[in-house]
Amino acid sequence: MRRIVVTGLGLVSPLGCGAELAWSRLTSGKSGLTALPGWATALPARVAGLVPTKANDPEGGFDPDLTVRPKEQRKMDRFILFALAAAAEAIAQATWTPADAHSLERTATIIASGIGGFPAIVESVRPRRWRRSAARHAGSATAGPAHARSNPTPQCALDVNTGR
Repeated sequence: MRRIVVTGLGLVSPLGCGAELAWSRLTSGKSGLTALPGWATALPARVAGLVPTKANDPEGGFDPDLTVRPKEQRKMDRFILFALAAAAEAIAQATWTPADAHSLERTATIIASGIGGFPAIVESVRPRRWRRSAARHAGSATAGPAHARSNPTPQCALDVNTGR
């Protein structure tokens, strides 16, 4: 059996971003549950554990710009940004700067996620616009997608975080 050493922790949660802040809020009895926003009115639930944004939690809200450049963010689902932020916190806490390829090979991250990627999956199967002219020219009465995402997998794969 090989031993492992946990040298740093990172957390992005409904209690806020940062392991220390989230733990402090948890031990003081705070809840990460909040009322669902207006876009969720069709859901039967009225509360959920949502990761706060900087706008609604200036101290512990999630700021994706601190993790990934805005241009790169468009290529990733939100949960991937959460994992990258948590990993960055854990690495910073560990003060780990690998000096060579051997050190990199002996380094691992463990990422836990209940599920992720639903926005990317939904977006990949919902065409951006329907092209009726192509259907007419082909002699079909139905319209087909004019543009659909060709490969949504990198945006919604749970293990994509470990490769960054």
